[in-house]
Amino acid sequence: MIVKKIKEIIKNENYQAIFLAGHENEAVLKNIRYVSGFTGTSGYVFIGADFGYFISDFRYRDQAKNQVTDLDFIEIDTTIFDVINDLIKKHNVKLTAFDKKLFYSEYEKFDEELDSELVPLDNIIEKLRISKNENEIKLLQEACNITDRAFSHILDFIKPGMTEKQVERELKDYMLNEGADGAWDSFIVASGPRGAMPHGIASDKVIETGELVTLDIGCVYKGYTSDMTRTIAVGEVSDKLKEIYEVVKTAQQKGLDAAKAGITGKELDAVCRDYISSKGYKEQFKHGTGHGIGLDVHEAPYVSVRNENPLEEGACVSIEPGIYITGLGGVRIEDDIILTRNGCIVLNNSPKDLIKI
Repeated sequence: MIVKKIKEIIKNENYQAIFLAGHENEAVLKNIRYVSGFTGTSGYVFIGADFGYFISDFRYRDQAKNQVTDLDFIEIDTTIFDVINDLIKKHNVKLTAFDKKLFYSEYEKFDEELDSELVPLDNIIEKLRISKNENEIKLLQEACNITDRAFSHILDFIKPGMTEKQVERELKDYMLNEGADGAWDSFIVASGPRGAMPHGIASDKVIETGELVTLDIGCVYKGYTSDMTRTIAVGEVSDKLKEIYEVVKTAQQKGLDAAKAGITGKELDAVCRDYISSKGYKEQFKHGTGHGIGLDVHEAPYVSVRNENPLEEGACVSIEPGIYITGLGGVRIEDDIILTRNGCIVLNNSPKDLIKI
């Protein structure tokens, strides 16, 4: 289905082929996975309006034949340049669009060796990735389910005196044991004053009684990611921290209530931002309200003041407003949602009332 859509797009473009070169390039390989289904670490895709090929070497022959169904497989016997040049000649390709995520050193080599002019590919594949199909939503849901279970588990694990890194390690181990393929490289575990750092990755800081702890966590399940944030209290916290928690919780719920296909990213961002501003915390909420989630944990579309485009039905986005006060701490609450015509489906089910451990 994806290959068919790409072929239809090419018919209306001035180039004759799209070339994805994914030799150990994670960003390009995710686009290749989306287009072809291939999950290996070295492969190439060459698609035109009336042809389509997946190319790799003998190491991935069996894997490619099992995973790739909509493209003809070619095994590299000489060099990738020879293979592509044969296809360029066979299909009379004068202009080839390449994935802009290609490493520059590789681009230079392909530009030198290929018998077709190379032009950068607009974000065609990234745009196709925005609206998730039924199978993608199932994978995203399971990634969120694992994350929810990990959060529930960590509530019984966290104790004053532990370091943030200890909490991070426990979360990652639990996710892997629950069936995740992997977890992010770094989780945000930000306690006390470090909670004022929106991207305060886990450190050696000791978690203390009377602090809030922000946990921004997620895993990968069959290629698809989750991204959830909850903020919890270790013992009794100050009235000020309780106040900002309630402001963020209400702002996040307002965002969920307003989320639906057709609203622009800017309009949805404003729902959360305007409420937080009305409570006096405009300067303490500077990041965007959300982002797309899929094969990447951060991808299009974006729920921010810069996105004036309508959000698509089937898009998976996060809603994650926050308040950050230097020297005191911070609060962020985040869910992953699927946009529908009439609203949204929330993929996370972890509680959002302030939990005291």
